[in-house]
Amino acid sequence: MFEINKSYSRQDIHNVCGGDIQAFLPIKNGKVVAACIRPERNLLAPDVIICNNGSATRAAGKTLAKQAEAIPVFIKLDSELFKYVGNFSVSESITTPIECAPYAQKSGLSTSEVSRVIKMTRN
Repeated sequence: MFEINKSYSRQDIHNVCGGDIQAFLPIKNGKVVAACIRPERNLLAPDVIICNNGSATRAAGKTLAKQAEAIPVFIKLDSELFKYVGNFSVSESITTPIECAPYAQKSGLSTSEVSRVIKMTRN
């Protein structure tokens, strides 16, 4: 399917995984099917994913937090390409502001702008 450290366009990712081509956590059939992460907002990615308070992101983060299945994770390289870094599954989901605060500081978001921190484990 995807090769570690190989670059893919969002269209390539969409063609294999489906879901919204613009979303950072695209959903298909009620499941998050990939993570397409901007490193400037997720310095600890792929091990930690920060979800902001936008309604679509909040909903996708909640969906991912409940999933047992691993998803392919991609880190954005430039405006067109994302590097595949492996399949990861959720190991922990944090929603309390006090626990999210240290992660928010590293993301450039305020604690009130973070809806969820999702810790991921490589599969």
